[in-house]
Amino acid sequence: MTPPHSAAFDHTITHRRAPARWRHGFPLGNGELGAMFWGDGNPLAFTLDKADLWDLRRNADFMEHPDYNYAGLKRLVAEGRFAEVDEIFEKRERRDNLVGPTKISLGRAELQLGEATEYECRLELGAATVAGVLRTEAGEYSLQCFVHRERNILCLRVTDCPTDSLLTFTPLADRNESLAALAHPRPTRRNEGGLQVVTQAIPAGVCYAVAWNQRGPDFFFVVESADSEDEATAKARTTWAEAAAAGIEALHLQHLEAWRAFWAGSAVYLPEQRMEFLWYFGLYLLASAARRGSIPPGLQGLWSMDGIRPPWRGDYHADMNVQETFWPACASGHLDLLDCWCDSMRASLEPARAFTRRFFGSEGTFWPCCTLPHFTLTNCWHTVQFAWSHSGWLAWLVWLRWRHSMDLEWLAETGYPVVAEVFRFYRANLQAEADGRLHVPLSSSPEYRENKPEAWCKDPNIDLALIRRCCDWVVEMEQALGAAELTEAAREVRAKLVPSHLTANRELCLWAGKPLDESHRHPSHLMAIHPAMELTIEGGEEANALIEASLQQYFALGQYLWAGHTYAQLASLAAVVGRGEFAYDCLLHFAEYWLGPNGLHFNRDTRNTGTTAYRGQDLQFTMEANCGISAGLSDMLVQGWGDTVRVFPAVPDHWREVAFRALLTEGAFRVSAVRCNGRTVWVEVAAGVDRELRLRDPFPGQPVQVSGGELRREGRDWVGELKEGQTVALSLDGLPKSLEQAVARVRDSNPSRLGLR
Repeated sequence: MTPPHSAAFDHTITHRRAPARWRHGFPLGNGELGAMFWGDGNPLAFTLDKADLWDLRRNADFMEHPDYNYAGLKRLVAEGRFAEVDEIFEKRERRDNLVGPTKISLGRAELQLGEATEYECRLELGAATVAGVLRTEAGEYSLQCFVHRERNILCLRVTDCPTDSLLTFTPLADRNESLAALAHPRPTRRNEGGLQVVTQAIPAGVCYAVAWNQRGPDFFFVVESADSEDEATAKARTTWAEAAAAGIEALHLQHLEAWRAFWAGSAVYLPEQRMEFLWYFGLYLLASAARRGSIPPGLQGLWSMDGIRPPWRGDYHADMNVQETFWPACASGHLDLLDCWCDSMRASLEPARAFTRRFFGSEGTFWPCCTLPHFTLTNCWHTVQFAWSHSGWLAWLVWLRWRHSMDLEWLAETGYPVVAEVFRFYRANLQAEADGRLHVPLSSSPEYRENKPEAWCKDPNIDLALIRRCCDWVVEMEQALGAAELTEAAREVRAKLVPSHLTANRELCLWAGKPLDESHRHPSHLMAIHPAMELTIEGGEEANALIEASLQQYFALGQYLWAGHTYAQLASLAAVVGRGEFAYDCLLHFAEYWLGPNGLHFNRDTRNTGTTAYRGQDLQFTMEANCGISAGLSDMLVQGWGDTVRVFPAVPDHWREVAFRALLTEGAFRVSAVRCNGRTVWVEVAAGVDRELRLRDPFPGQPVQVSGGELRREGRDWVGELKEGQTVALSLDGLPKSLEQAVARVRDSNPSRLGLR
């Protein structure tokens, strides 16, 4: 079937009132350079950020305390000396590093046009472009703004721009008092015949240079970085000269073509535009903030909040945030975006090994919760920082990259080395006890009881689920590589590991004898259900009973202390247990209560509806939940776990017309499918590698036409051997005759819950 145009181009966010504050602006980016477009014309503002701008200096004296190690931590916790635990493992570090290490931004560019009397601008998602009109008492200005997809240039056109309106730039230290304490050298400013150039050195980091023309109507604001100010300046001048010579029309055509190529990779077509937008917007943010070869985005991506210190220093939170951020790269098929993270883990193996040797006295790699680039540790609740689950959950992200590509070369170079080192840490630090089992001596269930003494525990279920799965991943990877270095050890660890803990009612709990007793934002105790997928709905009667009981216990505690990222994580959990209505409800809550008018996720219900305890105007933007919701939608449409492809496994009943194109599943299959009048009518599967396809029959009990290959029925599955690049299609007689027609049906459908359809 011929694919229609990308639905990304159907989605816009329109402001009919000028965004006077950063938090309502439009995010633009290319994975290296980011800009937030906002302001009411007095001024028009652009808060600028770049992927490699971090101040990683820190005072590491706190690590020299004789008890700053795992043995000391265990002893002090066992003796109840919690004030000393706080002092040694958290407070000393905070005192010694009040401001840095941290993500930093460039600063702000401004253009004075006069305060808007009328304003209508839109973010065109497919084109990654802001366009619109701003009217002032002095005149009307048409605006076009984009961050070039392939060059580090913010391009801005202002038609009929006043000759006395100058584009100015204020560096970080002059815009952000809290970060001025970093005491960076003063930037150097030059006026080179109308070209403005500002250079800045970041101590122990890169040097950057910005170059721009002050007068319009076409403005080119270039940002480049290098090891020296001279090199950065030369790069910025060259990039600016090339941009000016090309002109804004040619640059926008290049930019548009690059984004068209990106969106051509995959697509979803949903009967509710608001829900479809969530898929595209989460993927848009990831693609705008991540690029292979660049430093991975932290909590705020490439949109550091204007004028304030980045919340949580813009770090990498490994107890959920990193995972949700990069999640949509898999199903969308844009694995290069996930490589941005996986490559950084591979590059950080040696410092991770060194920290693990120092803190645990063992081999392997332990990954703390909160880090910055190059495995730079930063402040965090000590109970969360030293939990064991982060290592396994990050290994899971790497394993997902392998499962979605089945790329043996990548596995040998990156995937296996990263996962194997995590397993080595677990093997070295699990403690054998008199019961013959291996135990986690001291850890926590992330963010339960925050950093209070009662958060410390032994054998949390989240750790146990991830350790077991890490053993599985090592065995699987070594089999794929024809190796067996750790296979026997992995099987032994898995067999000896203490089982997950259950309540008397056979529900998953936090740890032995400790059921979850409050509404909580982190469903970490449910890790065995998802994402670890140790317990699945195809695991038999006992597994299903355990899943159902555990979910009911979690629901019974209520949603008052759930956050936006909770709904993102639970959308996928709901999908893999086949509960489409629950998954849809997660989407609904997220869209209704956790988004700003520009689509960004803030950790607050700003309308104070009473739905959640996290409400008010103390806004802290983080991008992971936007991305996680995008992944959850994909899981509702197609899944590939357990070496079986499942089409439309968890769509709500009122989505009678749905389609998707070229979503990627585990096993490296690209899957497209159409659902008409509440039933699947067409499925196409393209193999990325030579591999057996096992497709759960989407047409139970109905005659099916198969083309492109030979498939046989085995029980409730269609099975066949596919070669790399081979495409098979299965269809029922009748509509649709093309994917274009199917999409038209989706667009014309009425997804109301009223009436029977």
